[in-house]
Amino acid sequence: MRASRTAGAALTTVVGLALLGTAPATATDSGAVLAAGHGTSTPTAPAPPAQMAELDFLLGDFVCSYTDYISGTPTTATVWWKTRKTLDGHYYEMSLSGHEPPFEGRWVFGWNPVDAEYVSFYWDTWGNTGAPVSTGWDEDGSLTFQGPYAAYGERVLSMDRFRVVDADHYTDQAYIRSSESDPWQQISDVDCRRL
Repeated sequence: MRASRTAGAALTTVVGLALLGTAPATATDSGAVLAAGHGTSTPTAPAPPAQMAELDFLLGDFVCSYTDYISGTPTTATVWWKTRKTLDGHYYEMSLSGHEPPFEGRWVFGWNPVDAEYVSFYWDTWGNTGAPVSTGWDEDGSLTFQGPYAAYGERVLSMDRFRVVDADHYTDQAYIRSSESDPWQQISDVDCRRL
């Protein structure tokens, strides 16, 4: 019992010192050593990944024409997609909203340098969640995010294909399928224009 208290006290001291910028030297992910408190400056967070600039077309306030194909007969509603930089530009957070039917969602985008891909996490007030990824721009000029979702009361695979029309206009065509062997079924077509 005494050993665990001593270890706990040591951990508390190291964590406390790290928060003050005077922690013992520690290894970083690149193998370099951060010397904290020994006449050196406090380490700072790295700059946002350069790859995030590839998603700048999402930034700003957009009004979107959202055509839903999942209900059988296509229906179109107006939605708003507003994207801002967050966490010092390391991530972009999109707020999605609509009134008919009432809807609110969030979609966060970032860059994973370990796997060299864009990561994202989506959730909304209808209970849908997903974590699609993208390796970057396709040869056809689209940016495709693909991955698992819990949507429409089941597990599905989802694909969103973003295309930039111009600096103030982009589209997103979304598809789902139940398994890798099933064909893609288009569920929506979104046309967004900057406000």
